[in-house]
Amino acid sequence: MILKGSQRRGAVDLALHLSNEVDNQKIIVHSLSGSASDNIYEAFREWEVIADNTNCKKGFYSLSINPDKSQRDWTEKEWQYAIDHIENKLGLSGQPRAIIFHEKIGESDGELRKHCHVVWSRIDGRELRAIHMSNDHYHLRTCTKELAKTFDLQIYYKTGKDRIEARKQGYDLGKSQGKNCDVDSVEARKNSITKLWHEHSDKKEFAIAMSNQGYIIAQGQRRAFVVVDRDNQIHSLARQIDGVKTRQVKQRLSLLESYPSVEEAKEQQRIIKAATKKQPKVKTRIDLTREQKLYRKLRGMAARIDRLAESRRKTLKRKITFAKIRHRDEVDLLLKKQRAEEAKILRQRYKKKPQGITKNIQAVLGYELFLRWKYAHQDRWRVQEHTTEKQLLAQSQKQELMRLNRYSDLITKQERREARSFERLSSRLGQEKTRAQMRREQDKKRKQQYELSLG
Repeated sequence: MILKGSQRRGAVDLALHLSNEVDNQKIIVHSLSGSASDNIYEAFREWEVIADNTNCKKGFYSLSINPDKSQRDWTEKEWQYAIDHIENKLGLSGQPRAIIFHEKIGESDGELRKHCHVVWSRIDGRELRAIHMSNDHYHLRTCTKELAKTFDLQIYYKTGKDRIEARKQGYDLGKSQGKNCDVDSVEARKNSITKLWHEHSDKKEFAIAMSNQGYIIAQGQRRAFVVVDRDNQIHSLARQIDGVKTRQVKQRLSLLESYPSVEEAKEQQRIIKAATKKQPKVKTRIDLTREQKLYRKLRGMAARIDRLAESRRKTLKRKITFAKIRHRDEVDLLLKKQRAEEAKILRQRYKKKPQGITKNIQAVLGYELFLRWKYAHQDRWRVQEHTTEKQLLAQSQKQELMRLNRYSDLITKQERREARSFERLSSRLGQEKTRAQMRREQDKKRKQQYELSLG
């Protein structure tokens, strides 16, 4: 399980990164809280506008959670518990946040790998200030240990101090990763060399026995005698033998010039490793090389770029077309409503119109002139109200079309970002081809040297 968090800025750039459908096979916006919009572009923009009113330069905190797929998949409750636990530890409880899940193909095994991105707004809405995040690295490291205990997971540390500390706490350190990263491999090497030292008193027999175990004795640069192991790591010979001093090692091995240098010992280890490399057995299921996996991923990415570009443009064009049709229907409906209102008022006036003697009396008293003035005033007010309604409707429709047109710019930016991802993967594929060719040439050269040394 890996937790990576950082403070950052740039709402559009962050939204484009989380919406990259070329690098990711599937994108799921799980939840979005603390925003008036249900779109991460507009939500991040809202949070950025709030941050612009403060002195904070980086108003977002972005976290990625990568569980170890080789152990097991997390359930939905575990995902939610982990996010809430980290949120409380970082002091971001109650802040606006967005949770996005990504599924992408792993380069090592070629299987789908699920990971999560959580983005918080660091600005406290009540006090309009940024939340302090200086110790987030230590909080995340603590969360890793606590979640591992809660979910019964294993932690694989890289540095020796953390591995020893985890061993005291009862964690499973896992297998040795080579280059003496595991404490157990150091103890096993010392025990093996100490045993060979006591069993072989002759220097030639001791050197042959060491060679059979995969160790080559060489001339040290700062120390007299060193040992080069299979991983081409250098160790002081005296320190690998318990209870033996450097002076005793010099007395038994005598002349230092009779042993190879460190570079020569490393080259011998490379030759032996290349010569003893076993040919892969023919299987019904062929394991792909890293180069082949990258090529397959590159080909799938190219197909997704074409499919997504066409789909996005068609979807946006369809939304704009439907919006224009809906706008025309809204205008027609508003006109019908205003005409019906006018017809209703005219009918009511006609029904209230006096007849016979009443009409003559109102004409003599001047009441008819008063009604004409009243009706003219009502008509002017109604026409002004209808004009305002038309203007508000036209303004809202214009804003909606402008918002849809802005998505066209976002699509263009997204395509540029995805093109850069494609270029990076292409360059990695070219580098992998070059490295593979160099490795094949070096292995071939070492095999020839090993055959010449035997023959």
